[in-house]
Amino acid sequence: MATTILEITDLQKSYGHNTILKGINLQLLPGKITGLLGRNGAGKTTLMKCVLGLTANYKGSMTLNGRTLNTTDTQTKMKIGSLVDVQFYEDLNAYDNLMLSIRLIDSIPRKERRPMIQESLAFVELDNAAQKKVKNFSFGMKQRLALALSLITKPELLILDEPFVGLDPIGVEEVKVLLRKLCDERGTAILFSSHQMQEVCDLTDDILVLSNGVISYSDQNTHFENQQAHLIELMK
Repeated sequence: MATTILEITDLQKSYGHNTILKGINLQLLPGKITGLLGRNGAGKTTLMKCVLGLTANYKGSMTLNGRTLNTTDTQTKMKIGSLVDVQFYEDLNAYDNLMLSIRLIDSIPRKERRPMIQESLAFVELDNAAQKKVKNFSFGMKQRLALALSLITKPELLILDEPFVGLDPIGVEEVKVLLRKLCDERGTAILFSSHQMQEVCDLTDDILVLSNGVISYSDQNTHFENQQAHLIELMK
């Protein structure tokens, strides 16, 4: 396994005359969870969309496993999962929603689709709800279904934008357990943004703070006393 899953060097992104990212440098390692903090408008979602190929015309370089990141390549896309702007067909069941998505990936043989979906649903503990319509899911179940969708191809990198928003305390704990399980069992590298400081402090191996278009803070998470107050101060 590569020592670095994702490496970003001097990433810059502007919208018109408004520069959002002024030179981002970071590395994501296998089996590590990295929390991305920043105020609203700091550029967290823009950074994630650059990695996912959802926005273009940026400057700088990004590599996945040492190769230039090319999100138009099917094999590369299969190595990256995401929880960004996920939407489902509410009148379809969980299984059919995942099948619609997996059918868009030409490189996955038809005979492998069903077992891949079943394995992904089982991983997020929704296998017993596979035939249940999504409109009858709780918010927490929808969040786990979105995670199942992102995990179908067993990606090496997972990008999550506010994965805990709207979840009750039990739902938060369930997602945290699943994310840690991903790292421990599959060696997945995870980058997630969140405004929920407690979850960032509890879950992450590394913490990044995005401020004024750059990574203003980057360090291992040492879970020190008064950590949340310190991070809030760094975000100002």
